[in-house]
Parts: sequence; C-alpha cells; structure tokens
Amino acid sequence: MNRPSRSMRKLLDSVATNNEHAALDVMRATEQLTDEVLRQRLLNLVHLLNQDADDLRLARDDIQGGAIKFA
Repeated sequence: MNRPSRSMRKLLDSVATNNEHAALDVMRATEQLTDEVLRQRLLNLVHLLNQDADDLRLARDDIQGGAIKFA
C-alpha cells in the first residue's frame, strides 16, 4: 500500500473513532435530561454520528493501494 493511501485510511479511521467518542459523550449527557424533545433530537444525533462512523470505515476499506482486495 502506498503512503497516501495509508495516510487516508488512517485519517478516515481516526475521524470515525472521534465520531464514536462524540456519540458516547452525547449519549451520557442525554441521560441527564428531562426535556423529551431535546433528548430525542440528541439521540437522533447519536445515531447519525454512529452511522457516519460506519460509512467512514466502509470508505476506508474501499481505498485501493494494497495488494489484497476483499470481496
């Protein structure tokens, strides 16, 4: 795998990890709220952050440059 591909894969993985950590922090804060509308909006945000993390990891796996190509 060449250097730019490896760097891009590491960046995508790092951003995905940051999204997951942010989602956990928002979830913890949401547990302390009594406003149901705000709770639901934040839980939707948690879902989006986790979904984006999954999409970033899929994009990371699609980057070519390695000798092995998974089906």
